[in-house]
Amino acid sequence: MVMMLKYVLDLEMSLEGYRQHMYDLAKNKGMGDPETIKINQELYRKIVLLQKILSEINSVSA
Repeated sequence: MVMMLKYVLDLEMSLEGYRQHMYDLAKNKGMGDPETIKINQELYRKIVLLQKILSEINSVSA
């Protein structure tokens, strides 16, 4: 369980980096730029992964 929590914390830090990168790209290149779209898709995948992990942790804890 401790390893899972460390992974969640690492993932959250990674998300913040992706968010900032996407914000910068969108600001400089626009939301329709292929690079912005790619980062947005990766950010979405990581958010979904985090939600699944947290859901799993909650179901085990309950």
